[in-house]
Amino acid sequence: MNGMKEPPPSHIIIAILFLICLTAMSCAGCMKHAGYGDLENRTEAAIAIALRDTIVREQIPIASGEYEIVDAGPVQYEQTGPKGIFSGTFTAVTFRCGGQRSLYHVIIDDADETIVGRYWHWVIEPMPCSGGEPPVEYSTLEDASVALVPGCPLAVPSNIPAAYSFSMVRIYGDPCPRRDIVYTSGSDELHLVQVCLGHPPYAFAITGKGADDVAIRGFCGEFVEGIGQNQLAWADSHGSYWLLGDLSKEDFVAMASSVEPCYRAKEPIPV
Repeated sequence: MNGMKEPPPSHIIIAILFLICLTAMSCAGCMKHAGYGDLENRTEAAIAIALRDTIVREQIPIASGEYEIVDAGPVQYEQTGPKGIFSGTFTAVTFRCGGQRSLYHVIIDDADETIVGRYWHWVIEPMPCSGGEPPVEYSTLEDASVALVPGCPLAVPSNIPAAYSFSMVRIYGDPCPRRDIVYTSGSDELHLVQVCLGHPPYAFAITGKGADDVAIRGFCGEFVEGIGQNQLAWADSHGSYWLLGDLSKEDFVAMASSVEPCYRAKEPIPV
């Protein structure tokens, strides 16, 4: 009539609208997944750049594996440089060393594949064994041995590296009783820390992965290679011990194997 066409049935219109919506949703999903894939690739590339960086490797023990990446992703970053202030969206990789709460942030410019910022976020923690009195220092092993209460004599090594000489003994009271014999070689220090049975373990000991098992006079011990100093820890029937300093595992074992309690204060004690 009058040359006018009949409108399409309503079910056909609904079908067409459904197809249009389905197509739009599919495209949006593709775009979404593509965006996720791009972000993932950028993050992986940024982590690789951070792990290769010389300065980062000086701050974080990458080689030993004693670290974790706690976060990686986009961040707004602003910096003042020679040409003024620049800012933008970059990728931040956040590291944490094993056993620490402080964080190390590395900011990567994805476009240039360069690092534009590195900084620590220090977390101040209460020091272990805080709240106690300062240690009492003794200038001779004999004086320190006499001052100790009976039942847990001072343990002293007889095999000391040739470059080191006795410096002092520090006796700590509660909340973390311990004895610390200090040997020095120039500016280097070598410590023998002794904790008697029933007292809390040494709170400042080095912890980490990859400890080597050693034997000290029939007792089990562990050697840990740290950053700047190493440690040998062991325990026997008298207590627990920690040797700390810049010595090899072999030198530590030789020194630890010579540690014995000094029961009689008037007897000569090796210096």
